[in-house]
Order: sequence, then structure tokens, then C-alpha cells
Amino acid sequence: MLVTFILQCEKKALNRTRRILDAFANRIGDHVWQTAITEDGLNTVKKLLRQSATKSTAVSCHRVRTRKRSQLLWVVGNRRRFNEQGVVAVNRTKRNILNSEWENNWQNLNAMMIVSTLSALLHDIGKSTVGFQQKLLHSSKLGDPYRHEWISLKLLVWLIKDCQTDKDVFHRLQNIDVFLATHQPTLADIQGNIEKSEFDKLPSVTQWIAWLIVTHHRLPYLAGYFFNSKKNRRISTT
Repeated sequence: MLVTFILQCEKKALNRTRRILDAFANRIGDHVWQTAITEDGLNTVKKLLRQSATKSTAVSCHRVRTRKRSQLLWVVGNRRRFNEQGVVAVNRTKRNILNSEWENNWQNLNAMMIVSTLSALLHDIGKSTVGFQQKLLHSSKLGDPYRHEWISLKLLVWLIKDCQTDKDVFHRLQNIDVFLATHQPTLADIQGNIEKSEFDKLPSVTQWIAWLIVTHHRLPYLAGYFFNSKKNRRISTT
């Protein structure tokens, strides 16, 4: 097998370890040795290194698997000189260089999380149809006659049709069991397309949720929904 030894020793352990590695491998750098060696020979090297090891000793052995990949076999001495893959750190610092508290200090982060969560939950209610469930049971690859995200959108519009503000919408969703106890959607409620005028009547944040629901898989056809001809041309050229 072809192996590489990486030396990270200090003080007197440096020369002592160099003498051992020089006897078995070719020095190809100040702190690197490489050689073709048998498993018995490698065990002998490891044994000698352990016998002479001190607190200042740190040697890693890597087996060369391919031209692009090597495997850490063992470390003798101070393991903190290497990471789990046997890589040597170039620099260390105790300073906070990630500054995650700056990156995550978004004023609207909680609102974005709530909107994303509601959109994800409401997106899947259109999958509760008999047709979609039968397709899952039979592992069918046939396309849906009516996309589940559009059914989800129609159900959302029905669910909040008398809500005037986003606050009303959130209150309805928080107490959805009470609403469903006395209301059930009919076939007419989920038939037909969503018109732009119907979409525009939704409260602003609810429009955002509805848009995420229906565009999770793909955008609607530009010619049919929400965009006039000038906007279509602008989008097509960008």
C-alpha cells in the first residue's frame, strides 16, 4: 500500500520522530514522508512511534486510495494537532468570525418563518383527494387532471372567503376546528380557475401565502395569470 506520514511534532520529539520515519519512508517535504509499504511494515512503524511518543509527538498516517482520495489510518501522539480527517489546521482563533448574530438579525425573520410554515402546511391539503391518494397507493406516474396545489389554493380561498384582514385570516386558521364544525366545502367551491380579481381580494400577507402554495412546483402560465403582455415580454427577456 502507498502511505503518507504527516509530522506535527515539537521540541525533541521532532528529531526523534524524523529518524524513525527516515528509516522507512522517503522524505518529500519538511514534515511529509511517503512510501509503498506492507501492512506488517506499517505496524512496525506505528509500534516504534508509540514507543518514543511524548506529549510533543503528533504523527498521522494516510493511505492513498486514488489520485483524488486518501484515508486516515491512525494518529500517534497529540490528536488535537489534526481533525477527524487528519487535516492540519492552518490557523486558529478564539475570535467570533462567523458573526451569526449579525446575519440572523432580520427584523422580519419570525414573520417569514410563520408564512413559510403555513404555506408548506396548506400546500398539501390538495393531496387529500381520492384521485391523488389512489395514485400514491398504485405508484402511478400519470399526471393529475387537476394539480393539487390549485386545489389547495381553492380550498384556502374558500376557507377565508369572509376574512377582511390578515388578522382575521390568522384567527380563522388558529380556530379552524370551530369553523369546519359548521362549514364544509362543496364541489362548486373548488371548481373553476382562480381569477386575478379573486386573488387581489385576499389580504396582503395571505396573498403571499397563496402565491407560495401555488408556485411551490412551478410558476403559473404567464399568459393566463397575473401578468399582462408587457410584463410577459419583460420577464422573457431577463
